[in-house]
This record gives sequence, C-alpha cells and structure tokens, in this order.
Amino acid sequence: MAAVSPAPRAGGIEAHHVLKDGELVAVLTANDGGETFTVVTEVFQQGAAGPESVSRRPYTFARPDEGQAFLAEAVTSFTYLGCEVRQP
Repeated sequence: MAAVSPAPRAGGIEAHHVLKDGELVAVLTANDGGETFTVVTEVFQQGAAGPESVSRRPYTFARPDEGQAFLAEAVTSFTYLGCEVRQP
C-alpha cells in the first residue's frame, strides 16, 4: 500500500502519478492554498501518441485534513486496484 506523505504546507503542491502495468492512468495533485485545500484528479487513457487526458476535475475542501483524507483514500483505492502510485 502506498503511503500518502504529510499535507503540503500552505502554497505547497504534492503530486502522485498512478500507473497500471507501467501505463499512466491518473495524476492526483494536491495544493494547500492556506484557506482551502484542493485535490485535482486527471484521468488518462492510452492514445496513439501516449497517454491522453480524458477527464480533469478539482475537489476543494475547507480544511486541509479533509483534503488529505480524500487523497489518502484515492491512493489506497488505486493501490487495491493493482496500480502503482509514485511521487515524481
């Protein structure tokens, strides 16, 4: 199981690349803006020229601990699905 690192400091950004069988399937980016915490999820599919973005959605939370919990659950879910989660 991949561990999620501590929440980034205000203004900090944390990214996780999700790979399945060596192919990029998603990128999760967390940004602690001080007053809000946002996790942006971007999902990819394999195209002719490599990974192509098919969906991008931000999730904004009022408190950093809520956003960090969402991020941890997403990483855990991908891990259960047999994906590898890396921090670039």
